[in-house]
Amino acid sequence: MKTYQACLQSHANCVVCSDGDQNPHSLQLRFIHVAENEVAADYRVNKKHQGYTNLLHGGIASTLLDAAMTHCLLSKGIEALTAELNVRFHTPVLVGDSVQIMGRLISQRRGIYLLEATLSVAKQVCVKATGKFIQPKGGVIHRELSV
Repeated sequence: MKTYQACLQSHANCVVCSDGDQNPHSLQLRFIHVAENEVAADYRVNKKHQGYTNLLHGGIASTLLDAAMTHCLLSKGIEALTAELNVRFHTPVLVGDSVQIMGRLISQRRGIYLLEATLSVAKQVCVKATGKFIQPKGGVIHRELSV
């Protein structure tokens, strides 16, 4: 099984978690392992990521939750792709809010992983997601681009 650090190499240019040297447009989130099947990261909502005036764009919120679930798997040495993502928006998130993003593995069976994630402000869940992730046959996630 791969280590978390080895799995992160497949995300070296990720728009959510890569460092600024690899991808200057990255949000540069750092997920940490907080429990057996759980990771978390903190993020301050930037004005560049708003949809409606002063509100976090729903696509960005969805991306953050997808990344949390991905990192939950990566922390266990598992590289898998999002097959389904269901997002429920409970409360708007404001520009400037400090949010905590958490991802948790619920179950796994034969290369299929079910996860959930939350985006919270001051411990109030604002956005929640569930996701199904799959490991591709052969385990190959990334491909080399030919230009």
